[in-house]
Amino acid sequence: MEVSPTDHLANERTFLAWVRTAITIIGLGFVVAKFGIFLRELATGSSSGSSPISEWVGVFLVLSGSLLVGVAWVRFQSVRNDLESGKYVPHVAVEGLLTGIMVVVGIGLAFYLVLT
Repeated sequence: MEVSPTDHLANERTFLAWVRTAITIIGLGFVVAKFGIFLRELATGSSSGSSPISEWVGVFLVLSGSLLVGVAWVRFQSVRNDLESGKYVPHVAVEGLLTGIMVVVGIGLAFYLVLT
């Protein structure tokens, strides 16, 4: 099977989509970490600090987004090598892991908002 340039371009577009997703997760982490300050200011009228839960979730999301960029790069190189060797097999483990993490974080944040 001959590899066409469109195969490599599709791989590159996928990589860039993963990078955009990682940037979004990092941004969300920053917002979540700072959201605790907003909630505390609403409750007490003082912005002396943020909620430890929102800080930890925010840091987790920032680190997850950073890790995702590295995983995306490894995946990009792996797919490139598979395309060149003619033995590409799609993998969905990263997508499943990311989906699971975001579902757990989303549910956790929903509970946090309801409880505060």
